[in-house]
Amino acid sequence: MKWLPTRKNKVDAFWQWFSDNEESYFELAEEEREELFDLLHRKLKKVNKHLAFEFSAEPEDGKREFIISADGMVEAFDEVFDLHETAPQLERFTIIPFRQASDEEFSVNWGDMELTRDDVYYTALKDLEREEVSLNLYIKGLTEENNEELIPVVFILLDSVIGEYNMGVHVGNIEFRPFEAHPKARPIKNLKELFPDDGL
Repeated sequence: MKWLPTRKNKVDAFWQWFSDNEESYFELAEEEREELFDLLHRKLKKVNKHLAFEFSAEPEDGKREFIISADGMVEAFDEVFDLHETAPQLERFTIIPFRQASDEEFSVNWGDMELTRDDVYYTALKDLEREEVSLNLYIKGLTEENNEELIPVVFILLDSVIGEYNMGVHVGNIEFRPFEAHPKARPIKNLKELFPDDGL
C-alpha cells in the first residue's frame, strides 16, 4: 500500500526543509536566486498546489518577511494557517500569513502596461447577514480584448488595498466593467474603509 502523507506531515516536512536552508534564502545570492525561488515554489506546492510566496526586498532588524499566500484561492487558506501556526522560531525570517493590506503606493505591471490604485473605482453593496461586500469595479483601460490579462492584475491590486484574507472571506460577487464616470464610484484606495482590519 502506498503511504500518503497527511497535511500535517507535509507542513512539518516543509518547515524542516526550510529551516535547513534558511541562510541561503536570507542571503539570496543573485546567481542562485532563480534556482532558490523555483525550489521553494515546488516545496510549497507539495503542501498545496495553490500556495505562493513573497519575500520583503530588504531585511529589517536582521530579518526578512516571508509572506505565504493562498494566491487568492480560498481552498488553500487552511494550509496558509497551518504553515503560519506551526512555523518554527526562525532567526532570519518573520512569517506572515496572506498578502497584507498596505497604505503605500502600489502598482502592478503586465506587458507594457501599469495599473495603479488611481485606475480603479468601485461601488459596493454590503450584506450584513453574510458579512460580505459585493463590488462593481470600474477599471481604466479594461476592454474585451485584454480582460483575461487585466482582471488577475486587479485581484493583486485589491489584495494590496484590503488584504488577501478579506478578499477571500468578506468579498462576495465582483463585476468588472470598463471605467465610466459613475456618480457613486469611489477610488479603490477608499475600499479599506469597509474593512477596518485585516480580518484575521
